[in-house]
Amino acid sequence: MKRKIPGILMFIVMMAIQVSAQINVMRIDNSAIPETREGIFYSLPRTVVKIDVKIDRIENYKGPYADFAMKFLGLKNVIAANSVDYKISEITITTYPEPDPDQYYFIEPGEKISKEDKAGMIALSDAGVILGTIPQAIDQAGETIRVKNDETTVDENEKDLFGELFKYSADVSVFEKVDTIIRKINLDTITVERQFYKRTVVEKSPEQKAREAGDFISKIKENRFNLISGTQEVNYNRETLEYMDVQLKTMEKEYMKLFTGISLRKSLDFSYKFIPVPNQINTEIPIFKFLKSRGIVDLDESGGKIVTIKIQRVGNTSLVSGYLNKAVKVTKFQGLTYRIPEVAKVTVKYDETIQETQCLINQLGVVASLPASKWKVIYHKETGGIKGLEIQ
Repeated sequence: MKRKIPGILMFIVMMAIQVSAQINVMRIDNSAIPETREGIFYSLPRTVVKIDVKIDRIENYKGPYADFAMKFLGLKNVIAANSVDYKISEITITTYPEPDPDQYYFIEPGEKISKEDKAGMIALSDAGVILGTIPQAIDQAGETIRVKNDETTVDENEKDLFGELFKYSADVSVFEKVDTIIRKINLDTITVERQFYKRTVVEKSPEQKAREAGDFISKIKENRFNLISGTQEVNYNRETLEYMDVQLKTMEKEYMKLFTGISLRKSLDFSYKFIPVPNQINTEIPIFKFLKSRGIVDLDESGGKIVTIKIQRVGNTSLVSGYLNKAVKVTKFQGLTYRIPEVAKVTVKYDETIQETQCLINQLGVVASLPASKWKVIYHKETGGIKGLEIQ
């Protein structure tokens, strides 16, 4: 499943609210009964966990002389058949915020506004997430969150392999065969022998081609040795010597591929979105399946190994949660709400491979509220927590 996450661009929404005037903030749910339509909505952010998975697709091509690699070169570890394999090379865990559909609020301004009071400001993101009420301290810079599209990249060392996988396999594959035919002619008591030559073009067998390639590899190695050791007794300059050595090494490599085969590596990128919820804590949740022969497949397909994600609380908000649950005083008016995010450990597991990280998960934390009046506040746009607060 491939997803594109739109960028979050910040902008400011003005609202005439008196700093010292009383407001009322109501949480929006199915049971809420609105008293007025005049006000403004905002939300707190929740955390989305993004799992980026990099898959290596390895295409293995058998060399045309692979069956003779042991006989002529003594090579055992060669590609025996054409195949395509997949493997997970990298898993990256990151987070980003989005509006929490369970945490929408309605700000209802007070009816009495003093002329001496200063007008304030409510800053929201384009998605309606609250950013703060102090205009000069709000970060208005845009933020863009991007997810990589599926891309295919090729190993730098194998870029030239697509045009000609085995460029020297097309060497001369025929030879001229000369057969001597002897005819005996009887003339009375004399027998005369005459010789005729029959020339035909015959295709070389795979073993003959492999033998010639193996001999040529040995010849290249010998030439390199003679070049480096100075057997030729020619005073080459350094650049010429290095150039000839590189060319010989390249040629040797290409001929060796005729026996060992070629592996092409391509990189595929996938992204998955996971939204942690409290009732799935400490539970391994399947994300996708992986098959070495096919790569990433959907969870409903048969076979493969399941890649899971697990969220575990660290417990940094437990004390705050317990304190709020003991509070019995209920005020008539409620001020702006904010979040104290929970620190959590995120674990992505595939077979014996485990990728872990710690991050803030907003929706696993605590929601609290400010007094209903005399506030100036700046929010962390990623968590909905308080970044700065001025009480008047």
